[in-house]
Amino acid sequence: MIDIGIALPFTLGIVTAVNPCGFAMLPTWLGYFIGRDTDDTRARPEQVMRGLVVSLTLAGAFVMVFGALGLAVTYLVSEDAVARRTPWVTVAIGAMLIPYGIAILAGRKPNLSFLQPRRGPRSRELWSVFGFGVSYAVVSIGCAAPLFLLHVAGSFRREGIIEGLVVYLAFAAGMTAVLTALTLSLAVARGGAVRHLRRLLPHIDRIGAFALLLGGTYLIVYGVYEIRILADVNTASNPVVDAVTTLQVHLTNWTADMGGTRVGLALWLLIWTTAIWGVTPAMATRKRRDLLIATIVAWAVLEGIMYRGELVLFPVVRVAIAWPERISHWLSDPVRWAVPLEVLVTATAVLVLLTWVRAALRGSTGHHRP
Repeated sequence: MIDIGIALPFTLGIVTAVNPCGFAMLPTWLGYFIGRDTDDTRARPEQVMRGLVVSLTLAGAFVMVFGALGLAVTYLVSEDAVARRTPWVTVAIGAMLIPYGIAILAGRKPNLSFLQPRRGPRSRELWSVFGFGVSYAVVSIGCAAPLFLLHVAGSFRREGIIEGLVVYLAFAAGMTAVLTALTLSLAVARGGAVRHLRRLLPHIDRIGAFALLLGGTYLIVYGVYEIRILADVNTASNPVVDAVTTLQVHLTNWTADMGGTRVGLALWLLIWTTAIWGVTPAMATRKRRDLLIATIVAWAVLEGIMYRGELVLFPVVRVAIAWPERISHWLSDPVRWAVPLEVLVTATAVLVLLTWVRAALRGSTGHHRP
């Protein structure tokens, strides 16, 4: 349905967001996002718009770094020179994340330049997020650079400026879909948790702190492993790196089996729907109606006409039906690669369900209160 020249970089962008080198940065980012000190009691439109701005800023930094990498390798430095320096940066970033996570557990937050968001008219929060995105991209270079330089940056030489730009934007759209979908979902979930389940907020902060600790530790382990590999190609494998790489390979294979274009379109359709759901309460009736009609048309065309229910609806139904069986395998096969993700998804679903139930009960009580 989409020309292969665009589908390939689009898929590559999705896979780049979960590459083995920067794999720990994704949960680390989510941990940082839910653990930071922000005002999450605002109205739904503000929550959703803020989630969009933050996630697009993060993705923009990632895309900018990879664009700069393509220009640098083309005109200034060699790919080998870049590969030999990024492991040291990975170790340094990991070393910065660990004390930040410890500080959150202790109820304090150190003044680390790109990790310290501030509120108010002179807010530096977006610069904080931008710095995190740059860090995410830098630690991802070791794994993602070869394919990026070949299939994306190389397209400017092979196809010309216009075609190369289209390929680069397709790569950006795929990668941005993953980061935006996760961040926006978390922004909506966190806002609901704060408003309706305030007693869970300390636990959410601790989850974020542990994500920072684990992410920082993994970055150090991975960076040191890369440095040793560069010094001696016969270096023994690292079990931690092997485990994370195996998980990433499964996710990549799943994306390839499903089709990168299909996964990306599903993510963008869900992002659009969530954004519309979030911002329409603050809009005039006519604009709200137009946006709702546009959303219905988008679902009808993509989900109904193009994919006949196989974009989001039927896959979600099949996963939901099979979920009890998956849970039953947690004890019988706890080392299965998907178990951590299944536990995380289940816990998140339970939290969201509790939030809805609590909100419904409060609404019902308030409605019948004399």
